[in-house]
Amino acid sequence: MSEALRRRTFLIVAVGAAAAACGPGGQSPSPGGGATKAVKHPYGESNVPVSPKRVITLDPGQALQVALEHDIPLVASATLDADPPVPPYLPARPFQHLGFGQVDVEKLATFGPDLIIGNTASLQDKYPAVSGLTATVAYANTRDKVEWHDAALTVADILGVREAQQRKLDEYRARASEFRTRHAQVLGAKKIVLLRFTTDELRIITDSVIFPSRVLTDMGVQRTPSSAPAKPGDTFTKLSPEQVGTLADADVILHFNGGGAFDGGKVTSTFAKYTGGELWKRLPAVQAGKVFEVPRTSWWDGGSTSAATSMLGDIEKILPKI
Repeated sequence: MSEALRRRTFLIVAVGAAAAACGPGGQSPSPGGGATKAVKHPYGESNVPVSPKRVITLDPGQALQVALEHDIPLVASATLDADPPVPPYLPARPFQHLGFGQVDVEKLATFGPDLIIGNTASLQDKYPAVSGLTATVAYANTRDKVEWHDAALTVADILGVREAQQRKLDEYRARASEFRTRHAQVLGAKKIVLLRFTTDELRIITDSVIFPSRVLTDMGVQRTPSSAPAKPGDTFTKLSPEQVGTLADADVILHFNGGGAFDGGKVTSTFAKYTGGELWKRLPAVQAGKVFEVPRTSWWDGGSTSAATSMLGDIEKILPKI
């Protein structure tokens, strides 16, 4: 850590310690003069601003997406390693892009944040250093077996917009319920599998806590037997090229390429390796022309009501073809 950053950290800690008086409702004044609230999280407890003015989000999942949905004053955020780096289903807001999976403590300090929020993965090795800058909160997500909508509500609560987020969630659920009822006959007659091609393998996204699986369930999609987790908690099942025949139980195949730490060239090679083989070509869904690519930015890198609603739109377009 540079000398300048050490001085900044010392000042933040010193000012925070001096703000000992509590305000109404258990809230205390923040170093900047605003009220704070105590938030318990996986890495400790932090006093965060009730109305943050300069927010940094360290992951492009719920942290970034909820912040954009509610017009939070965002100064910087992690973004996807993709084109575009911010999913198009989200509102466009100006902020500094930090890239994917990069937590540079000295760079974060230059933004003068009053709140930093990220999922447990983004902060697991950096929390002590980052929390020395300003109020910092980690939240659990599907990686920690937490439902996506619960994680989104947690983030919204930290940002002070829980009620607005609940309204968005209620609107999404109403739309998903209407979709499920309207298309029950078609969806009830088809077994669908969701696949992800990674940089080195093919994975079945299982019927589990993982975001796209929960949304598929919300909209009434019937999954294949091969989509069942091998053991409780498994969010995917690996398939070797010799195991592609497992997918013969699918009437429809949905797939996307990459996700997260995306490497386009390697993923393209993986896709070609699996789909160029005879076992793939013999699959009933392939022979019937019922294979559809879906956008990874919503189906994998989502985690918000905006992403879930986008998924509903994707299936709405695919249904007439199945």
